[in-house]
Amino acid sequence: MSTLNTTLKGQAAATTSFASSLFDGFSAVKANLASRAERRRVHSELSRMTDRDLADIGIGRADIDRVAGYGADPALALSTRR
Repeated sequence: MSTLNTTLKGQAAATTSFASSLFDGFSAVKANLASRAERRRVHSELSRMTDRDLADIGIGRADIDRVAGYGADPALALSTRR
């Protein structure tokens, strides 16, 4: 009976570990999607501002991608996407 008990405990631990990993994966995806949505929201709001309004807050139109969190990577920049 002790071998069966040990086997069941091992399976329970493996199942718990798998469930924990799966939950962590879903949490990471959820955080990534929330981050993307926030970057898009900031980019959209800044893009709608006039050049004068942007100058008032100390950024230029060319800085919008960086300020919104897209950095200098042109592959991530929304303004270059079609």
